[in-house]
Amino acid sequence: MIALRRTSLLVAACAAVISHSPLLAAEVSPALKKNADILQTILHTAFKEGESSRLSSLQYSYLSGQGLLFQANSVRSSRHVFHFSGSGAAPVAPMPPIPPLPNTDFEFEFDSEEIERLTEAAQDMAEQMRDQHRQSYRIAEKQRAIERELRDVERETRDIEFNKSLSKLDKEQQQELEMLKQKAKLLQEKRAEVEKEASLTRKQLEEQRAKQLAEQQQQTAAMVKTVGEKFSQVLCDYGASLRDMPDSEYVTLQVNNRGNEGRYYWVVKKADINQCMTGKIKAKDLLAKANSYQF
Repeated sequence: MIALRRTSLLVAACAAVISHSPLLAAEVSPALKKNADILQTILHTAFKEGESSRLSSLQYSYLSGQGLLFQANSVRSSRHVFHFSGSGAAPVAPMPPIPPLPNTDFEFEFDSEEIERLTEAAQDMAEQMRDQHRQSYRIAEKQRAIERELRDVERETRDIEFNKSLSKLDKEQQQELEMLKQKAKLLQEKRAEVEKEASLTRKQLEEQRAKQLAEQQQQTAAMVKTVGEKFSQVLCDYGASLRDMPDSEYVTLQVNNRGNEGRYYWVVKKADINQCMTGKIKAKDLLAKANSYQF
């Protein structure tokens, strides 16, 4: 009975210690950490240049049993599509999602040239939108002025025609009625012209937005294609740097794209990287084997 009581007290004490202790995680191999650092440096260099495949803020984390996850932000130097409110203020380029921060020291990377290009693009686009808003406002003002004048003419015409129903109009009233009818006809023609102008302005704006969207989609497609090709080539050429990583695990690249286009993933199995490294398959085959998707 005493032994049982002592055992119960020991179990309770262990449970208390565990409940008040931080979760203990298995240590990651220092060799694997070194492997990851080397590959990060190679990828950083590979994605530093190139108009459509430039990546920034490249960081990595390791998921035990899963493999290495590299996270970066896409940097596109050409035109961007911005969305505006009716305030007329210059837009702010949307920020991509920020990846989780690792428990290691790292450096923030700011691309001053890209920031300058984005600022100029935003200012140019804001000026274009202001011009379009001013043009639309002028057209709307013309429409309102014509409508007001036309209502006045129609009211005067109704008054004269009402008088005509009561008594015969004199010569001066007849002339005035004819002038009002002519004026109403001219105003209706002007209104039709302004409506046509407004329709043309709307069509031009829709075409411009469609063109910008097409450009953005082309840029994204070029980025996805080039990044995937470059990533698979780096893994094929420098796969030996992952010698301490299990063959059953994966190397994943996650690219946070600008705007609301989501994130792009390339998931490559270590065993396939080994095949490419030894020449059994080529980089394009490694890319074909990768699990690529957008989320």
